[in-house]
Amino acid sequence: MSNSINNPPGATEQIEDLQRQIEQLKHRAILELKVKLAEARALVVELQSQIEKVSGEVATQKPTRKARTSVTIGQVVEAIKGGATNYRAIANKLGSSAATVAKKIKTEGKAAGITSTGQKAAFTLRVK
Repeated sequence: MSNSINNPPGATEQIEDLQRQIEQLKHRAILELKVKLAEARALVVELQSQIEKVSGEVATQKPTRKARTSVTIGQVVEAIKGGATNYRAIANKLGSSAATVAKKIKTEGKAAGITSTGQKAAFTLRVK
């Protein structure tokens, strides 16, 4: 049966209009929440400033970010030859993140002779 038999004329248009309205409401709600979040962050900063003025101490320290380290495909190959068989192990050896290692292997690994066996968590990286 076709859609026009099941739905009266104009029903499809009404559904599409309602879907557009829903998307607009979602978008508006997200914008309102972002404004509230920004206001809350500003309030936190102001309260921290007041605490610092009264106590003479810094209220909180921002967490320090780990410096990003780039890795070369040569370093990755050496780590694999040294016994590292997955992204996390390579990352630990190189002082990098597993995501950085995975990205490097994805872009340059094949040319460097890196192969993997197995799937998902059970895979192992090797160098030809």
